[in-house]
Amino acid sequence: MNAKLTISGSTKVPRANATPFLKSWILMTAVISFLVIFFSNPSVVAADEDRFFNFSRPITVMTQNLYVGADIFKLFSADPNDPEDPLQVPRAVAEILTDIHETGFPQRADAMAGEIARYRPDVIGLQEVSLIRTQTPSDLDPVGGNQSPAQTVLYDYLDILITTLAEKGLNYKIAAVIENADVELPALTGIDNGQPVFTDVRLTDRDAVLVRHRVKTTNVVARHFSTNLSIPFGSDTITFKRGFIALDAKIKGRVYRIANTHLEVQGQGYEMIQSAQAQELINQLIDSRKPVVLIGDFNSGPNDAEMQPYHLLSAAGFADAWERRWGRPDPGYTCCQEPDLLNAVSFLDERIDQIWVRNAISHLPITITGPIFMKLVGDDSWDKTIDGLWPSDHAGVNAWLMMPYFKKNTD
Repeated sequence: MNAKLTISGSTKVPRANATPFLKSWILMTAVISFLVIFFSNPSVVAADEDRFFNFSRPITVMTQNLYVGADIFKLFSADPNDPEDPLQVPRAVAEILTDIHETGFPQRADAMAGEIARYRPDVIGLQEVSLIRTQTPSDLDPVGGNQSPAQTVLYDYLDILITTLAEKGLNYKIAAVIENADVELPALTGIDNGQPVFTDVRLTDRDAVLVRHRVKTTNVVARHFSTNLSIPFGSDTITFKRGFIALDAKIKGRVYRIANTHLEVQGQGYEMIQSAQAQELINQLIDSRKPVVLIGDFNSGPNDAEMQPYHLLSAAGFADAWERRWGRPDPGYTCCQEPDLLNAVSFLDERIDQIWVRNAISHLPITITGPIFMKLVGDDSWDKTIDGLWPSDHAGVNAWLMMPYFKKNTD
């Protein structure tokens, strides 16, 4: 069960204009009162008489979808089986590659690194960490039929971001990476003596977790979901593998189970796939004896149907940190800007990038959190690059939070 603390029969949070100190005092009083009442139960006291309740030092976590830089699903508007126009797919791939160039990730990475420099999160979960490679001349037929995978790196988003962070004096290290979908197709790059010229373009989708240099990580798991989206394409099938990363991170003296994921998109009947992925993720994390911080692009929000990922996570005892944040009312929209990232005003109208927390304190069947402060990043017009690009089609989410725990009484 997931619950908010109840204060005098009300679940209202303190007024937005209350000072942080006052709000902290109110919430801490409520937490302590709740725990005093709960642990006055003799059976609970017997189990926990040698421990005392405390809050961890605050940790800061961030989630950010980097965005490949193009609408890759426009590929499926091309017909690979059209005998009158067999170049539809290579033209579509070339158009996607052009879009990726024009939404220049190096410039966008600089804007994202600036946001990271502002908040200096202990842990960052990244999605759509693209690796784009090419091969010339092509050894693919226009529909696929891969011979030897392309290896020449055109863009490595992870390397670009890490390098940009280092240039700003930020020392982050790669804690874990998972390679997901890996698709290679030919792009039409020109005509030579009346014959089309192709270059193979290979896109590898990845998710990653970065941590500050002083954060120690262990027990890393990087696993693909057993249920993934497959789309028939010509005589072949393109499978969009997705997965998750989970690891233990020691931050300011406490160990947390950190997880990062990017679930399947909604639409066209894909909801069953993303729900299956969410349930698989829950099954991996539900028995953790450590506080869990789950971050990612869930492609699901609070207005979704009951059996979709957002509500599955809530029913499993995870708490949506945004719903427990302190501050002014804010819908917290994170998705999505236009594919070319040039829209003058923000088009964000969904909250699908989230930070969830879960802890199992002694016998409590709910998740209790301390103070939580959150901020969207890359969602304001002044966050744009020098060329007027939004940093990503998604806003990032940064959270400053405290998690309660029991500490052994050594007196």
